[in-house]
Amino acid sequence: QVVSSFQQTPILAHQGAMYARAARPLAAAFAAGATVDSQRRARCEMRTVTCTSNTAHTHDVRKITFQMPQPGRWTAGGPIVNMLVQATPELKRPYNPLSTDEKGSFTLLVKRYENAKMGTVLHELPVGGTIEVKGPNQQWTYKQGEIKHYALVAGGTGITPLFQLTQHVLANDSAHVTLVTFNKSTSDILLAADLAELQTKYPGRLTVTHVVETGLDAGAITTTTAMLGGAVTTQVVRQGKPNTKLLSELLPCAGNHVKVMVCGRPPMTAAIAGPKNKDFTQGEVDGILKSLGFTTSMVHKV
Repeated sequence: QVVSSFQQTPILAHQGAMYARAARPLAAAFAAGATVDSQRRARCEMRTVTCTSNTAHTHDVRKITFQMPQPGRWTAGGPIVNMLVQATPELKRPYNPLSTDEKGSFTLLVKRYENAKMGTVLHELPVGGTIEVKGPNQQWTYKQGEIKHYALVAGGTGITPLFQLTQHVLANDSAHVTLVTFNKSTSDILLAADLAELQTKYPGRLTVTHVVETGLDAGAITTTTAMLGGAVTTQVVRQGKPNTKLLSELLPCAGNHVKVMVCGRPPMTAAIAGPKNKDFTQGEVDGILKSLGFTTSMVHKV
């Protein structure tokens, strides 16, 4: 009877609709709170993920994709993030997924060093095999429109967080991206095909130079081109090591609109941008970048 009276009385019906409208923001807030709470738990708790693909990328690097327990975005913060990967309770280390925009999955680029326990476990992980992960852990926060030119310097697998950033910037911003990678030889160059796809998708916005120690004649510069989707992409390969002259040629001039991101082994990072502090905070800029006029606010050491 109450329901019938409610439906038949215009005033009560109007009040009921008004209360329903008022309740919607509260319901949305509770739902948002539940989502935030679940994301917070995900960052703090180990989750089991399943290997769906494990393929060779180079002679000692593999691309490994994992399915998350739940579908949808596994991070809302954007780049740059890492995940703590645990093969056993005693064997764990952080890795940067190649993208923060994959839904329900993430992909790692894993190098297998000589006698490396974690690299060995992950390289040999079969499709259907599982590991534990925790995260994401936000290492640096991207702000849309804040930077006009990102200059990214990567050593070896240090390319992974910078590739993560590159994809996100090209998809969500108008900034130009210059990427310089350093590797031992041409056979160690990583993600060249993936970068070519981005160059095709975002023409004129991504400049790529691979610098190798061996495999080319001294001072040699070669250009690799690829035809993807009817578009020609260009990546430069040249021989050398990090030095002031080389980076002055490859990086944009220092300015408040430029952000230089450096990721590699500590000796390389120290030579290019100065070392991090002992507590792993950024520290002052030094090295090659300081000599090129870059200030601490223009540089980030991943």
